[in-house]
Amino acid sequence: MLESCATRGRAPYDRILTHGFTMDAKGLKMSKSLGNTIDPIKVMETYGADIIRLWALTVDFTEDHRIGDEILKGVSDQYRKLRNTFRYLLGALDGYDHAVEGVDVAQMPELERYMLGQLKRLDTTIRAAIDSYDFNEYTRALTDFCNEDLSAFFFDIRKDRLYCDDPAGIERRAYRTVLDVLFQALVRYAAPVLVFTAEEVWTTRFPDRGSVHLQELHELPKEWLDDALAERFATLRALRGQVLEAIEPLRREKVLGSGLEAEVTVPADAPEADLAELFITAKVIRGQGDAVTVTRTSDHKCGRCWRHLPDVAEDGDLCGRCESVVGA
Repeated sequence: MLESCATRGRAPYDRILTHGFTMDAKGLKMSKSLGNTIDPIKVMETYGADIIRLWALTVDFTEDHRIGDEILKGVSDQYRKLRNTFRYLLGALDGYDHAVEGVDVAQMPELERYMLGQLKRLDTTIRAAIDSYDFNEYTRALTDFCNEDLSAFFFDIRKDRLYCDDPAGIERRAYRTVLDVLFQALVRYAAPVLVFTAEEVWTTRFPDRGSVHLQELHELPKEWLDDALAERFATLRALRGQVLEAIEPLRREKVLGSGLEAEVTVPADAPEADLAELFITAKVIRGQGDAVTVTRTSDHKCGRCWRHLPDVAEDGDLCGRCESVVGA
């Protein structure tokens, strides 16, 4: 820097990032004499190169940070959750052809439109993190979206449509259309972090489109943002959390085998929506008070979709939807 300032009147760089020391798991400086050094090659042989990259991008590089077996095991769990998201997407999109199945956003159910809005919000966060070199925020936003918005919410609710709906039905097609959008965005987001995994995922689905690392981040439509819809679903997701919390003790006590056997009462002012679908329960009733209560339904179980519905005469019979799909 001194030579550049003396000969050119400026520092030899425009911007620079500095980082702290990498310490062992106890926060001690690594030293051969202490025997606490960690060989990156051995870590890669044990966990894989993507685990090291994920660890490096999740720590606060501006501070001293730690690495060790327990820390890497935690990062490995985080990696598996991301990998499982892509495994689900690959399976759910098998045979998808947008020209045949694609659905316009305006025709999609509210849940699909809400998820497109959530993806647009993630895209905004990702781009801001890139601009500010905030790698921790980048990976945190990506993993939180995959775990909380997708695995624990969207995928969980929509697996019934994926497995049981008529493949030609607009609801199932809309779901797969959104999954395709999610796949193409998320693999691009993951590529700088999980270099080898993203390449494997991309070429598994698109073997003829070249490397994922040559793809660009596409600007997502602002029209996907719907603040009123997002606010309503925030309330619905909070209520869903209360319902799941109320169901869990009954599952532990074997009163319910699953949430599909639950008949739920929610406050009268709960937002309008297909609440039984969102909560994955048999029925939802609006009550008078503010409490969420759960009882076992008396409806019988469909032998195909396992939902407990009034139109199922006996356990094992098919509901109206499943009868029409099977008979088609």
